[in-house]
Amino acid sequence: MTRRVRDSSDDFSDDTLDPDVEAELAEAFDEPSVRPAPAPGETSAASMSSGAAPRRVKISDSDSAPVRANEPRDGDDAWGFFRRNLPRVRVPRLRAPRVRLPRPSFAGLSMSRFRRTTGSGVSTTKSPPKRTATKSADGRTRVVITDDTIQPTKVSGLSGQARFRERRIAARRAEGRRRLRIALVIGGVAAIVIAGLVVLASPILSIRTIDVEGVVYADADRVGEVVASLRGDPILTADLNGAEAALEGIPWIREARVSMHLPRRVSIQIDEREPIAFYRAVDGFNRVLDIDGRILDVIEGDLVDFPPILGTGPNLSPGDFVDQPFLGAAQLINALPRDLRLRLVSMSVTPDGEVSVLLSGDVTVQFGRPDRFQDKLVALVNEIKRQGSRSYSIVDVSSGEASVR
Repeated sequence: MTRRVRDSSDDFSDDTLDPDVEAELAEAFDEPSVRPAPAPGETSAASMSSGAAPRRVKISDSDSAPVRANEPRDGDDAWGFFRRNLPRVRVPRLRAPRVRLPRPSFAGLSMSRFRRTTGSGVSTTKSPPKRTATKSADGRTRVVITDDTIQPTKVSGLSGQARFRERRIAARRAEGRRRLRIALVIGGVAAIVIAGLVVLASPILSIRTIDVEGVVYADADRVGEVVASLRGDPILTADLNGAEAALEGIPWIREARVSMHLPRRVSIQIDEREPIAFYRAVDGFNRVLDIDGRILDVIEGDLVDFPPILGTGPNLSPGDFVDQPFLGAAQLINALPRDLRLRLVSMSVTPDGEVSVLLSGDVTVQFGRPDRFQDKLVALVNEIKRQGSRSYSIVDVSSGEASVR
């Protein structure tokens, strides 16, 4: 705002008198210390020195000739002449108060961090006076001194580029922390897996005890080989399924179940196949059969607990399956009622493929072809009941109807 305007020939001796000095002079000369109100467009020294609102002063030039300060003027009294000849008193300029931002009220954030985050910190200072030289219409030079209003000036905080750099550094740090967490998780999982593998491979959990149940006719040597392959292996990584498959490969074994019992024991449960009959092969050795016609074993002597199938059969190895009529003879033995099975002495097969049964009391039952066993057995049982205690030697049920001779 404009403070004052002067011409190159103006005098400033009567514009900067301090109000305190004026009061003292008035008291010394017994005159009132009240100065007349300034004319419109002018301002007093007191208003210029105070911290009041910005002001603008303009003193226009005059056509009259300049009057020197040490010469009396028209209408001057003693006080006016003395006042103009007093030494000039410079009024100290008051600094505008600094505007400080209030401290943040939220907890957990320090002032330094608030300044780094917001980049704020604004203070106000008074800008220096500006002087402008102009010329009037009469050719005189005018100097206009202006004092701008108080303007906010940023005195602290970070620039835009610095704040961008700070945010970029913070983002990189956050990304680094995220990657570190991921690396720690992966490393922890890998460490757990490695530790588990070490424990599994250690002898602490190795198989020391193996219990085997259900072995009666199976080859003990082959079962022992499977057991030996498991002993000493880590119990959690031992091939138990492979052991079951190896045991079921033995002809006598129908099913094998291998289970582990921590920390160092394994149990083997074996279900053997049930032999039902045997026949003599071409090579002179006996083949033991089950109900499915599977060759369970090859032995030299005759079995006492199982009926023989009379007739020369093929030379088969353990694990092979026999064809008709030996397969039909084995199935017929399994289908006989309990009373007839107790009276069973032997089975016979002919080269034509027919099957007959020899019962106690020298009774022969002719079944013919190995088919329709259920119908033939029903007819046989009914016929035996009808005959009662009568003597007979042959019962023919090959056609499905019983006939006695």
